Order: sequence, then structure tokens, then C-alpha cells
Amino acid sequence: MLIPFASRTQEELDRLYMGVAIGYSRRALGRTWPNPSVGAVLVRFDKGHNGGQIVGRGVTQPVGGAHAEVVALQEAGALAKGATAYVTLEPCSHTGRTGPCSKALIEAGVRRVVYAVTDPNPLVCGCGHRQLAAANVEVSQGVLQSMARQPLAGYLSLVEKQRPYIMLKMAVSEDGYIGRKGSGQIRITGHTSRQMVHSMRGQVDAIAVGIGTVLEDDPNLQNRLPGCLERSPVAVVFDAKARLPLDSQLARRAKSSPVWLLVGAGIASQQYDELEAMGVRLLPVALDSNGKIDLPQALKELGRQGITKLMLEGGAQLAAAFLQDSLIDEALIFKGAQKLDNGLLPFGSFGLEKLHSSMNGKFLQACDADELWHYTKF
Repeated sequence: MLIPFASRTQEELDRLYMGVAIGYSRRALGRTWPNPSVGAVLVRFDKGHNGGQIVGRGVTQPVGGAHAEVVALQEAGALAKGATAYVTLEPCSHTGRTGPCSKALIEAGVRRVVYAVTDPNPLVCGCGHRQLAAANVEVSQGVLQSMARQPLAGYLSLVEKQRPYIMLKMAVSEDGYIGRKGSGQIRITGHTSRQMVHSMRGQVDAIAVGIGTVLEDDPNLQNRLPGCLERSPVAVVFDAKARLPLDSQLARRAKSSPVWLLVGAGIASQQYDELEAMGVRLLPVALDSNGKIDLPQALKELGRQGITKLMLEGGAQLAAAFLQDSLIDEALIFKGAQKLDNGLLPFGSFGLEKLHSSMNGKFLQACDADELWHYTKF
């Protein structure tokens, strides 16, 4: 039975409106880095609206723009005075590209602030809470914390681990292969799965592939959903020797959509100047003992560049290296209905059993004839 808003407890209402704020936080994923995508709603609990009335909504704007709380305050105007603010992340208390949100909430006369996740950034980390409380604003924390952390995962990883959150996306055939060597791109999954992948691309900061995948498949790594080309993430290529072909789709798109190459520090290449002239950004990083890009160092460099969430799309050797180093935070495996009858294994010389032994997997949903499996760390 549905419970009327007016009959709900304050705890139930807090969870309800925090859920709304979390929904708003998902709207800006992939567009706010290096800042987190935060959601905020302002609610008045006036007489006649015992269940609450939303008077302001906000989500973090692209870097340099207003934070979620300020956007919500601007919409609410004078109605913000005496309202309750529901925010997915502790309001900031310092001046960066914008002013402190805690101060803005205090000056607007907000009566109560409810936030889900404490900001681990040393510049905030409890300071926002204390500033609000010192101004006699009632503060509650931890409401729907686990749910709110999901859209904040990239930012939290960057602050806590100094590297982006890594999500592996992979399509495998019914018999466990990702393709055939020398055959280029093979469509393993159906239309619905491919649409979902492009939607995912619009919610991450960057997509990463190895140079082997580029040489084999010549991908463009853009978001090809209608009207979403501008939502394409940064394309990152692990390319120790800067072998990206000048006539590749990635090189040719670099001036209109960012393409970054992680290259070996000190490695000489005749193509450096040509690639840079085409708009490709080269990021030198250390190599490991095998002459490959050192993954922890590469991820730290991407973190320094502001990338918070990275989707790893290919290929097998790069995926195996990430898995071996326990750098995959989450994996989404689309399992197609067709068989390839021999081909390339997902993790170099290993099949999906390598993922099964390293992460906890469960069936998530059906995508027409395909299956989507979700893996998280044990």
C-alpha cells in the first residue's frame, strides 16, 4: 500500500528526497570532471505541504560552473529560506573555481541540510558539516550513503586512491570469445546491447584501449547515440611507442574530440610531431620491466589530468594486465547469443574464468537475446 507523503516519518521523507537528489546526480556523469557529479534538491515542509514540496533542483555544472547546491538555490530564490537541502555529497567549505557551498546555504537561510556522503577531500572532510552546524543549521549525514556513492565513485577513487575508477566493458560470444584475430571488429552482441554501451560512454570521462585494438579494429570510440556526439568521452590509447596511425579514425578526430596517447617516457618516435599537429595529446609515462606502459603510473597521470572514471574497452592483453594488477573496480560483460567456434580469449591466454576467480559476478539483465553480467570486487 502506498503511504501518503503526509503520513511518512521524517526518516522516510529524508530517504525519499535523497533518492531524488541521487537521480539528479546521475544526469551530469561524464561532464563534470574533475569535479564530482552531485545532485541537490531543496524542499519546503510548510503547512499544507506536510509531505514536502520541492522548490529547487540542481546538478553540478561543467567545470568552472556552479555546484549543485548553488543551482538549486538559484531556482528556489526566496523560497530557500527555511527549506531543507538534500545533497548527495557534503557541501564544500573552501573557495576553488567557485565559492563555498556551505556559505551559500547559510546565507540563503536554509534551515536543515541532509547529505549522503562525507567528502574525503582534505579541503572539506567534515569542514562543511562543521560550518553549517556553527551557523545553527541542522545537519544530518549518511542518508542513502551506499546508493549515493555509486555516481560519485570516480571522484571518490580519485581522492582516495589518486587514480580513476576503472570499469571494464567487454562483449563475449556465447562460447566465450571476443573476436577472431585478423578479422577486425565482429558484432558479437545485438542492437540493444550496443545502444547500452553508447549510453555508458556518455557517463564516463574517458575510454581506454590498447594500441593493438586500434591497429586491429580502427575504432573511433565516440558516443554514437543520436544527438550525443558531444557527450563522447576522452579517448585514451595505451601506446608505448606512439604507433597510432596518422590515418586512423582516432587521429583524424583528435581536433574535434579529445584523443590522448599514453606513451613511454623517453621513447623516440618520428610520429610525435605529426600526431601533435593533428591534435593528439601525448602523455609520457614510465614503462614497466617488459617495456609496457606502467599501469599504476599511467592511472596516476590520468588522475592528475582530472579523469575520474575510465571505461576499459579493449583489448585482451590490456584487460589481462589490469586484472592481474587488481585495478578493475567493476566489470560489465555483455554475452552474445552467437558462437565464434574458437577465437580470441577475453584475457589473453585466459577466458572468463579469470574474471570469475578475481571478482564477484551476477546476472544483471537480459538485453534481447544477450545477457549482461555485472562483476564487482569481492
